[in-house]
Amino acid sequence: MSTGEADFLAWAGAHLVPLNSVKPECGTEDLAALGRMIGDASIVVLSEGVHGAAEPLEFRNRVLQYLVQEKGFTAIALESGLVESRVVYDYVRGGPGSLPEVLTRGIGWTFDRLPQNHALVRWLRDYNAEAHRTRKINFYGFDVPGSPGNPHVSRGPTTALVEVLGYLDEVDGEAGRSFHARFDGLLPNIHFDFRRPAQVAGYDELSQAQRDLITAALADLVTLMERREAHYTAASTADAYAWAYRAAIGARQADGWLRQVPLGWRPPVDPIVFPSEETRIFAVATDVRDRALADNLDWIVAREGPAGKILVYASHFHSSTAPVKTSWRASEQARQQVAGTYLRRRYAERLLSIGNLIAQGEYAEAGVKRRLGRVPPDSIDAIAAQLGVPLYLLDLRSAPAAVRRWLKEERPIGPAGGNFALAVGWAFDVVFYVDTVTLP
Repeated sequence: MSTGEADFLAWAGAHLVPLNSVKPECGTEDLAALGRMIGDASIVVLSEGVHGAAEPLEFRNRVLQYLVQEKGFTAIALESGLVESRVVYDYVRGGPGSLPEVLTRGIGWTFDRLPQNHALVRWLRDYNAEAHRTRKINFYGFDVPGSPGNPHVSRGPTTALVEVLGYLDEVDGEAGRSFHARFDGLLPNIHFDFRRPAQVAGYDELSQAQRDLITAALADLVTLMERREAHYTAASTADAYAWAYRAAIGARQADGWLRQVPLGWRPPVDPIVFPSEETRIFAVATDVRDRALADNLDWIVAREGPAGKILVYASHFHSSTAPVKTSWRASEQARQQVAGTYLRRRYAERLLSIGNLIAQGEYAEAGVKRRLGRVPPDSIDAIAAQLGVPLYLLDLRSAPAAVRRWLKEERPIGPAGGNFALAVGWAFDVVFYVDTVTLP
């Protein structure tokens, strides 16, 4: 054990805050320390070390309830498509629909299947329904619409484009017909699947000229939405226009992601391996996505207004406020400017970032059960596990100088092990450690 690691463990052991439970029903007494850590921050980014594990999701629900009731928070934003989320946004504010249908249409990446997300949306709707509430708590996604790259979702990469075309049909029939003529023949190909069956159309089948036609039409669509803002607002409502314009931006974001699929790419015959030639698509597509995540959150922050306070929930990869060292292509590594790096530059002290460390356990990915096993011994997760406390918070900002220097060295993080590495002291203000995660 190095001197730096020993110093960290000695300091952390004396300063960590044990948590009683991740369960929302367990009260908020032990979260008072978290409230002090948050202070006056109006944007709290809480990460999960792996998608589809129960404990990070339950803790998120518990933290949201605390922040709403004790700190005046007004919204939550999830790593899920922004355009889809309007369905849930309306529902939690008292709109129509059944909870299962709302989740299916309103949450992407197959996260609609997670019971903790059902519990989250149910709590928001019930809370907002109480007559004395002077301000409703809002729900948003802030990801690229349509979960590009995930073929298992209910609403794919055409989601945003279909939404804005539907809006045009209502407010400007002539323009709607014009854009339908430009898009409709290409809509089946606005889809990407590593395992695309031969009978299913895909973006990889499009020529450069066809791709450029889509991109040019989207540029014209965004311009139309901008120059006819007053007309379209008068023909609908200011809120309907705002969501429709954001759908146009979302369609452009999805197109930016899809354009990273190389010409001539074809679905591989053998199982996908990360990193490999097949996964090199993500090297730039992830940059496109993370910039979009940050821009979409800007839109949400503006909507919530000066008094707004937002809990943001996403993977620790996207949440890191430091570049993440990763590899999407064999033998190549890069430090990616993930969403959190944009957010730190834009919001500075208004933002507090909480990283999630996990030692072992199980999770579910698109309904498939998977086991994490033990994280690499040199990872920050494994080092944090040496403290022997199963559930705790630790404010990294209060560390002494020598420990801060150690925390600012790059180390592997999470179950991806050597595929992701970051300097946890730059990446997060606070860490939330859970020893073992279980299936949701």
